[in-house]
Amino acid sequence: MEYYILGRHKNKLVVDHYVAMVIKALKLHRLTKRSIIIDFKTSLDDEALGLCFGVKDVAQVSIARKSNGVSQTFLEQMQTLAHELVHVKQYMRGELGYNQHGDFKWKKRNAGGYKYKNQPWEKEAERLEKTLFIECFPFDMEIS
Repeated sequence: MEYYILGRHKNKLVVDHYVAMVIKALKLHRLTKRSIIIDFKTSLDDEALGLCFGVKDVAQVSIARKSNGVSQTFLEQMQTLAHELVHVKQYMRGELGYNQHGDFKWKKRNAGGYKYKNQPWEKEAERLEKTLFIECFPFDMEIS
């Protein structure tokens, strides 16, 4: 598993260590020949805090430093990153994907009719993000 961290972000060593720990916790480190691109951006479309797009071999994660003109704290960005890395796991394990029309598929079933908060992949990411953050973030490392 390779990952690349792009864009302006604080605490590069902390972020690198954290990403490695979350990847290991999600058991993605065993998947060879797969890549994750993590890009920190000033803001994202629709004022999202984070976005993830992926297929089985590669995923792109974007993390916003600001949403609705309000800066996210570094720790808020890290919790958002945990949430988006759950989506990476879903894509790479074949749990989340797209059908021939570009609509979502969840565990091989068409899943285009869910409201955002009821999407099973979002429920899983929300359920795991805080646990991953607490268990994987290197609180003992110095952050600025």
